[in-house]
Amino acid sequence: MTTIAIILGSTRQAALGRALFNQLKQLTTTNPTTTFTFLDLADYQLPLFDEALPPMANTDRQLPTNQQQWLTDLATADGYVILTPEYNHSIPGSLKNALDYIAWETQRKPVKLVSYSDNGRGGQFGAAALVPVLQRLGMLVLPKPTPVGFVQDNLQPNGDFKSDAPQKARYTKGLQQVLAEITYYTTVLTANPFPADH
Repeated sequence: MTTIAIILGSTRQAALGRALFNQLKQLTTTNPTTTFTFLDLADYQLPLFDEALPPMANTDRQLPTNQQQWLTDLATADGYVILTPEYNHSIPGSLKNALDYIAWETQRKPVKLVSYSDNGRGGQFGAAALVPVLQRLGMLVLPKPTPVGFVQDNLQPNGDFKSDAPQKARYTKGLQQVLAEITYYTTVLTANPFPADH
């Protein structure tokens, strides 16, 4: 059984990404080989990273419960989907801060990026800015992030499509492809892990 964590990369209660996050909850179904978990950054209440040592250099790291829970939830997953908006051609500070807590929990695990926005660009610069951060953390970033535009015109906050959603078919096909792709690569890499001594 592989586990894929879907991460909402914004802590704003009014984030458009919450609609996508909820739509993915509707699209995912646990099956005999894969289960999905949903990680909302707002639930962890992570303070601004301020540890004395870099996480990868701290062999005796002791963290408060909420911070450790974030890392434990990441560690128990075999692959990830990260939803990110675009803030000034980059990623939200809350997402970067959450990633700064990571040490070895996500090493050599695949991640699929989904960017979103209220316009036709779909938050593409947010995804582009996220790639080098994830690569530095040792994650395997799948090619071609999936941009999702005009979220407010298509989805209700609970994830349901609006009755007049102009891009329902495109959204459904695109998000199903996201899930199929991350499931495939997570399954392959979990069954064929990189040798530990390399």
